[in-house]
Amino acid sequence: MLSVGERPRVLKWFHAGPMLFGDWGTSRLYVLGLAFAFNGRASFWFLLLMSILLLAVGWSYEVVCKLFPDGGGVYSAARQRSQLLAVIGGLLLCADYVVTASLSCLDAFHYLENLISIQGLELLGMPLEAVMAAFTIIAIGMLNALGPTKTGSLAMLVAVATVVLTTWIGLSIFGQWAGVVTVSGVESFRVIRPQGSIWQSWVGFTEIVLALSGVEAIANMTGIMVQPVSRTSKLAIRPVLIEIVIMNLVLAAAMHTLPDSMLYYSKGESLPESYNIQKEVERGVTLSPDGMPPRHTDDMLHLIAETYVGKTFATISSLVFALLLISAVNTAIGALVSAMFMLARDKELPTSFGYLNKFGMPLIPLVVGTLLPALVVLLFPNVTALSGLYAIGVVGAIGINLASISTNKNMPLSKFERYVMLVLTVVMIAIESTICQIKPEARGFALITLAVGLAARVAALALNPTLKLPKNRRTGYIAGAIVLAALAGCVIGFNPIGSVLPGWQGALIDFTIACTFTGGLAYLSDWAQRREGLHTGLVEDGHEEHVVEGSKRVRRKMLFAGKYRAKNRIMVATQGNPELLNYAIRECQAWQAELQLLFIRHVAVQALGPIVSITLDEDKEALALFESTKHQCELAGVPLRLLYGVSRDVPDSILDFTVTHSADLLMLGVTRRGAMWTALKGDILMSIARNLPESVGLLIVGRTGRLGENLAMETKSEAQIGH
Repeated sequence: MLSVGERPRVLKWFHAGPMLFGDWGTSRLYVLGLAFAFNGRASFWFLLLMSILLLAVGWSYEVVCKLFPDGGGVYSAARQRSQLLAVIGGLLLCADYVVTASLSCLDAFHYLENLISIQGLELLGMPLEAVMAAFTIIAIGMLNALGPTKTGSLAMLVAVATVVLTTWIGLSIFGQWAGVVTVSGVESFRVIRPQGSIWQSWVGFTEIVLALSGVEAIANMTGIMVQPVSRTSKLAIRPVLIEIVIMNLVLAAAMHTLPDSMLYYSKGESLPESYNIQKEVERGVTLSPDGMPPRHTDDMLHLIAETYVGKTFATISSLVFALLLISAVNTAIGALVSAMFMLARDKELPTSFGYLNKFGMPLIPLVVGTLLPALVVLLFPNVTALSGLYAIGVVGAIGINLASISTNKNMPLSKFERYVMLVLTVVMIAIESTICQIKPEARGFALITLAVGLAARVAALALNPTLKLPKNRRTGYIAGAIVLAALAGCVIGFNPIGSVLPGWQGALIDFTIACTFTGGLAYLSDWAQRREGLHTGLVEDGHEEHVVEGSKRVRRKMLFAGKYRAKNRIMVATQGNPELLNYAIRECQAWQAELQLLFIRHVAVQALGPIVSITLDEDKEALALFESTKHQCELAGVPLRLLYGVSRDVPDSILDFTVTHSADLLMLGVTRRGAMWTALKGDILMSIARNLPESVGLLIVGRTGRLGENLAMETKSEAQIGH
């Protein structure tokens, strides 16, 4: 029997809200400083306009969650229009997650600079905080190799603590404005009109659009939300959205009461060695009237807290803010791994990206999802540089999501909903186009992400074992993808036309050529899939996997008779413990019992939407175990029932199979994992023991310490069979 575990709907609004704030609310920690860096004393007006956009996008994602109760991220929405568009949206989302991890970790260390003196220090010619951020990202990735840990409660606690501390800062600000609290060193509210042309003001607005980052997280949670999803998501979004908008404006107003001596470097003051004023000006940073750069781009909230509340409070707050940012790193890596795993299950990335380790985590996506953010933070060890890379991914993903929904006539939208989302789509396209024009590093990063991802899509088709392509055709596909990706990379990296023809004309020609090669990859991947008859993704109705023409599903025999008629049933849950299986077979012989062998394939990664299920046919480890156990049972004359399941919650699935198949005794092996594993992941045996029905015995089979000998310990009532 084959059974696939469903994702349990256990996420309530008061759990989803803090999780959303952990993604969306973290942007405040760097958006305030970036707004001032790019727009100076006029930044309040830009943050006000951004608040209006935040309200509109937040409302739109309430609609998205209502329409996609099983996962409504950009990939789920776009594949109803075009699978290629879904892949592009998914790749842009991956780019967003990469920079989220990089920027969040780097900014965490900028806040920690207020606790430890690392500012201005370098290691291997790079800022120390960037090197420490890279190592931290790698450490978090290594921890994720064990699967999602029990850090969700801690992350929620940090998010709540951040809200409390921010509210305290806000109350102090209101107290000063009302004259109840006296704060030294602040001035009256000082804001100026935006300087320059309308175009320059528009550019300044696009510089802070990364405030939208994190909203996509709520759409990816709907698959595990308590129903009705529309109500749960609405209750989760609105408090977070209101807090973000109100507190952003309050903090922005407080920022504009600080004197220039706090907000800018002073004349003659030494700058960090890694700080390049000319490069920062090219990125759009606004200098003071004295020609000095802004001072607290990376930790503006610490400065506000220190000024309005006090130094000790600001130090404690900086520690909490850093923990929130590091929590966002963990979330981003997990989401990046999930996105790549989902693409692999849909046959849009090579099959190897879907292989799971023994802890249920896809290993290759985890390695890629860890090393890429670490590399990016070393290449761009600067918050202003990373902000441009960040914005192009998040705006692209949101734009494709809203465009896919608003232009889909089959979507049950009211006229008002459709028109608002269409207007927002136009705004997102305008912002994305502007970023591509003014941020060469950002457009290059986006194009490289798309080129590599689309080349991997072609490779996934060429290496698909079910297609059985001729060798020359397989080689042609792979060679074509490599050539086009390499050409796109060379144009992005070397700017051949721009080096000969300086100015926007040369940059535009280089961008057009790079887009042409990337577009060629998109066409090649789509054309090859049509030519070979490969259907990727999910069938619209039923969410079942498309089967390639000519391929057949194997109907496997899962029940085998023995030399006697079974009087009892012993279930063994294992992934291949030989001592446990040998002991179980002997017990089955002694008690005239049927052996029920249960193999649970643990999928620890959280899918971002409906996903193509793992099947027994592709699980070589399970097939090998079933085959060897069948041979053992044939020799021993023991009746055998083979059971296979795929689940995120292993204890719950074991309990479900035990009750469903009326087992009299459940037999488990003692884990060899230590105290750290138990602390991070929980004790599976104890979880099962606490919830197993009284009518079912539980037998834990361990080892005495001498190889080959077994010790059985009864831990649930009396493990008596046959009573």
